[in-house]
Amino acid sequence: MSAFSVTLRKGLARHGVRALFAGVGLVALAGCSLFDVWTGDPAVSLPDSGSWVVLPMRAFVSRENIRVDGLQLCTKMRCGYDAAIERFTVTGPDALAIERSLAEPKRLAALLAKSDPKSKMPPPTVSVDSFGSGGWQGIQLAMTGGKKAHHINAYAVGQRKADETSFIVVIAGEPRIARKLIDEATQ
Repeated sequence: MSAFSVTLRKGLARHGVRALFAGVGLVALAGCSLFDVWTGDPAVSLPDSGSWVVLPMRAFVSRENIRVDGLQLCTKMRCGYDAAIERFTVTGPDALAIERSLAEPKRLAALLAKSDPKSKMPPPTVSVDSFGSGGWQGIQLAMTGGKKAHHINAYAVGQRKADETSFIVVIAGEPRIARKLIDEATQ
């Protein structure tokens, strides 16, 4: 081993240890706020929550008036079905805009069923109806489309509290699973 490589290794080791301590110090300074951004919370409490994967979506939302409260998903391999649940809170004019969209199911259906002029695929078949569960109000959606005519069922509901609105979105392949999940989420 040459003298140069020994000197290089000692220098890298010394600087590596300093970098490690500096990194630990920065992480300590960032504390819980950094941990909170990169960890996820469950969107809702579910009876079979051990099968669900919790995703850290807060790290990817940069708008001050939107807070991701939780995002969970489960795959057919773990739960026997594919599904996702998201809960988020919105303040200000954006909350009112989302509430208005959910209050106009026919308009929303027309927007979702609109075909892309650049696409050769036929527009999806969309059904949107009003839906409510307890104090939560929104829509029930069924949509079929794409190359393989995939089908999804979804619910999007909101509940206003003072100057903010909480929303829950459930998406699943099967209608009975989507309904079961939205019922559990809005309890």
